[in-house]
Amino acid sequence: MTFRARRQTVDLAGREVGFHHAGSGPPAVLLHESPRSSAALLPLMERLAGRFTVFGFDTPGFGGSDPLAMDRPSSADYADALADAMTALGIARAPVYGTHTGACIAMDLALGHPDRVSVAVMDGYPVFTPAEQEELLRAYLPPFRPSWDGAHVAWLWARVRDQFTFFPWYAAGNLGRLPRDPPPLDFHQLVVEDFLRAGDHYRPAYAAAFRFDGIGPLARVQVPVAVVARDDDLLFPHLDRLPDTLPDRIAVHRLGANRDAWGAAVGDIMAAHPGQATAPQPTADPLGARPVRRRFMETPAGAAHVRFAGPQDGRPVVLLHRTPGQAAELDDRLVRLGRHGPAIAIDLPGNGESDPAEPTGLSGVIEWIGGCLDALGVRECDLAGEDTGAAFAAALAADGPVAVRRLTLAQAPAGADGSPESSGAPACPDLRPRWDGAHLAAAWYWARDSLLYRHWNERTVAGAWRLPDDPPVDLLHARFTGAVLGAAGNDALCRAAHDAELDRLIDRAAHRGAAVERIDMPLALRPSHGE
Repeated sequence: MTFRARRQTVDLAGREVGFHHAGSGPPAVLLHESPRSSAALLPLMERLAGRFTVFGFDTPGFGGSDPLAMDRPSSADYADALADAMTALGIARAPVYGTHTGACIAMDLALGHPDRVSVAVMDGYPVFTPAEQEELLRAYLPPFRPSWDGAHVAWLWARVRDQFTFFPWYAAGNLGRLPRDPPPLDFHQLVVEDFLRAGDHYRPAYAAAFRFDGIGPLARVQVPVAVVARDDDLLFPHLDRLPDTLPDRIAVHRLGANRDAWGAAVGDIMAAHPGQATAPQPTADPLGARPVRRRFMETPAGAAHVRFAGPQDGRPVVLLHRTPGQAAELDDRLVRLGRHGPAIAIDLPGNGESDPAEPTGLSGVIEWIGGCLDALGVRECDLAGEDTGAAFAAALAADGPVAVRRLTLAQAPAGADGSPESSGAPACPDLRPRWDGAHLAAAWYWARDSLLYRHWNERTVAGAWRLPDDPPVDLLHARFTGAVLGAAGNDALCRAAHDAELDRLIDRAAHRGAAVERIDMPLALRPSHGE
């Protein structure tokens, strides 16, 4: 049976926490390193899911978790937040595994909430000297802020590549060279994607780990502790920095690089200290606590990620983004619409945080979107789509399971209807990862040209439109991020949109009662009186 962890979110009185979970049995909690998300824990989750109900949490500010609302959180603050999430999910007590940044949080959870931790398993436990802490806090965490010229894009790829070549990543010389081969290209890409999800929020948790005192807590902790490290971990040498004499409750495990043996060792430590589940504890009603709320829905094809704004009752407006892309780039539009009624934006299959889906032809995409709306209880809606999303919106209004009252098509593609604009082939940027990082530059300029021109690959004055006086850098970065996250599902969805006979679909949608409007600008830039 193929392993698949489910993704969900839980709301803690206005702060959203994302997590993966899988398996059965007593609970176990896993915490990732920076700048990753709980996706980095999936290999260990797969090895443990036959023995435990495993919860892999996104640290606040990473993955699907909102950042903490404080300027300088400590690892103890992250531990407090984790305890709240465990309560909300009914995890009364559990073995808690953490790696690198997660190891610091696991230790502080054991110190501050000992009744919640049956054993703390700290993998790659950092023991930095004061001089190292000062140096890392000074140089390791530069701001990550988007700019119109895309300079941050080139920096990001170099930063991630150097992270697996040197330690610290900026020590690009023989002294900093890591004695191991770098991971494969697809792993670099996963780290880039998690970095983009975190944005500038990557810094607080890293900084908390660099400020963490690795020695002091060892004498104070009152629960069983296992300090482990594989010999291919860059923090493996930190095991030699531990005191020669440790309390009996603390065990040190030096492990080899074999991942199966590592997973079995972690599982055995956890099994010797089982956890306990209780009934989940509801939190305060989060409605209105944040402008945009999120939810993962399980479908036969995997997880579908949906964003919400506004009240829950009434006829919603549903937004479909362009591909490659993500619903998050429509957040400003979503919030404006939410002031007048419910608004929903869906990450299309294989884009944003939604899993890929098969089949991916036009009928398959419409079935997938219709299934999402059915799961949300939407029987009637207004519908707006942009570019490829406009083609899907037209097809949904024409042949889908919901009644569409208003259909807005922004920058609808020429498609296969024989119109003069049709080139006969979908114009899909090639964003497959490359070692030289050219795929990120391609994604940035695709996103920028798609904001500057009617056709991103036909750059003419006649095809340009007016931008706001200040270039929309945040929108551009959101579109770029969506392009990077959606690269895998790009070609199939572009082809599906191109197969749409747009004129026929519009006629059929109008026959079914939809009032159709076509606009020639991105939805996010439409004046607020629109829709």
